[in-house]
Amino acid sequence: MLELNGDVWKLAEEGGYYLEDMDNMRMATALIGLKLEAGTKSGDMGLKFTRVSSFKVLKEYFYGLKKSKKDAYKQLVEAGIYDHYLNNASSV
Repeated sequence: MLELNGDVWKLAEEGGYYLEDMDNMRMATALIGLKLEAGTKSGDMGLKFTRVSSFKVLKEYFYGLKKSKKDAYKQLVEAGIYDHYLNNASSV
């Protein structure tokens, strides 16, 4: 089960959770990197985004991520994390 890391996520006054600006940018970049590294098509080897593993960065923000990049990517998509962060970021 996917859980937020309470050491990084902040509780908003109106309810819900948020990340501070630099953490928000770092996580959004890691989400893009994981999508590239996981390879979204079957048989696709993926592309190394940076020297730092996007998967490792995302483990700092979420507890309970699946153990492989492909499974973690699918888990984050199913949890709506990609829709929330990447689609909202492009509309700002």
